Amino acid sequence: MKKLLTMTFLLPLLTFAEYEMKTGMVIEGKIASVKTSGKYASFEKCKSYAEKRTGIKAFTFDSKKDKCTLFKSIRGIKEDINSTSGMIKKS
Repeated sequence: MKKLLTMTFLLPLLTFAEYEMKTGMVIEGKIASVKTSGKYASFEKCKSYAEKRTGIKAFTFDSKKDKCTLFKSIRGIKEDINSTSGMIKKS
């Protein structure tokens, strides 16, 4: 019960990272995770997954392959008409 009450009060304090969307771009960098199941088969679902993970700097959703890739670090970006990426906004 104590854990439930603590979570109830702390949940509103959690903030999700804001991502800058890059249409037609694919991220290159250190991969944290790759998902190809239907559970992650849209840009919004991929973004939501990235927001829930800690230490993620960027993500790419490839609509042709229905593939969601999360990145721990960013080495670069390049053009890819099938991909949409999100990079964490620097504050």
